Amino acid sequence: MKTLKSISLATAFVLFISAYNGAHAKIKNITIGSNKAGSVFFLLANGFSKHIQKNLGIRSNAQPHAGSSVYLPLVNNGEVTIGVNNALDIGSAVRGSPPFRKKLSKLSVLARVWIIPYGMMVKNSSSIKSIGDVRGKKFITDVTTVVSLGRLNRLYLASAGMTTKDVIAVKSGGVVKNVNMLVEGRVDAAPIGLGMPQVRKAHATVPGGIRFIGLGPKATDEFIMNWSPGAYGYVGKPSKNRPYITKPIRCLAFDTYLDVGPAVSIDLAYKITKLLHRDWKIIQKQYPPTRGVKSIVPATNSAVYHPGAVKYYKEAGVWTAANAKHQAKIAKETR
Repeated sequence: MKTLKSISLATAFVLFISAYNGAHAKIKNITIGSNKAGSVFFLLANGFSKHIQKNLGIRSNAQPHAGSSVYLPLVNNGEVTIGVNNALDIGSAVRGSPPFRKKLSKLSVLARVWIIPYGMMVKNSSSIKSIGDVRGKKFITDVTTVVSLGRLNRLYLASAGMTTKDVIAVKSGGVVKNVNMLVEGRVDAAPIGLGMPQVRKAHATVPGGIRFIGLGPKATDEFIMNWSPGAYGYVGKPSKNRPYITKPIRCLAFDTYLDVGPAVSIDLAYKITKLLHRDWKIIQKQYPPTRGVKSIVPATNSAVYHPGAVKYYKEAGVWTAANAKHQAKIAKETR
């Protein structure tokens, strides 16, 4: 049985590699899909397209779309070369979870390019001191424009042994609206990115300011990653840019990756990954959202790293035992 299993895994690996080797060897044009113009995703897509064109000599351009659910399928079938997507959406896509109706099995990732810390915001005057205190309160459970965030909001509740039945569930039309709903008193707790400008504005305008509450006691690293592939624990620390955080607080974070489909060969993936790794400090100077990323190859990916990217990372000596272990885990979950 062990021999048969080894043969089966080996055969699957050969087929996996062959699929990428069969991609266009000399691609003439690279399109990088992103969210709408004006978004951080579009900023990054535009920056990476310029950097790739300048250094690899391949015509490249950013291509904005209405949302991830629109262009991730296009990356998967090769109509769009590369995507800029958050790990939650990529994780849903390769597993066939909502809003995706089937597995997008040809997706893989090259590199992490942005980190998004995500926490639960309350007014400083609120009696809510921990996530357990939101029981019976108005709590944003779903963000209609970013379906994947609903899992993180439920994860926050689950970390204290609660479900949506333990709160007054409220839907929001967008992450910026989350802040407005809290400021206006329409909800008692609102999920939001820790560093968003709207959070600083709310802290300055709400009497007494705002603060963030941490995860509950159940939120081990394993609990978080099993609940929502692509998410992980993150400690938000006090800083000049975050006056509403006065002491370290454990919340969530999820990453943004460059993801690719069958249009990208092993050779092209290798070259792009090498370019990013070599020039990462240059890119960080030009594009502020990338500055929090110390490693572009974390072992928290929600889809497998492309074979070409893995080849480069191993040669560069940055592919760790943790990467190999997590890569095998994700491959098993998504095949």
